[in-house]
Amino acid sequence: MRSLREAAEFWTVTINEWYNINTTVDEVVNAFEKEYRHREAYDGTSYVKMFFLDKDGGFTRWLDTADREGLADVVERYRGNAPLPTYADNGGALLNKASR
Repeated sequence: MRSLREAAEFWTVTINEWYNINTTVDEVVNAFEKEYRHREAYDGTSYVKMFFLDKDGGFTRWLDTADREGLADVVERYRGNAPLPTYADNGGALLNKASR
């Protein structure tokens, strides 16, 4: 069973590869704890259970696009920065986040 910190090590690498924000594992864990830990999913169940946990109850190392972008935005917000721009913000058609 993978702990939050072990999973966050994978998430941090992925976030940095996609968005080039040089985040740390501690920043990602902090962002997760403050913004996702108590969030509910659309049907009222635990968002964490629905999107972050494996069948064995451990944390998954794989994030979907929305959660990867969300964690990156939270890290940036806690750093005092604006959220990451989307491709649409840069004149494109996609809403996904662009790297810095």
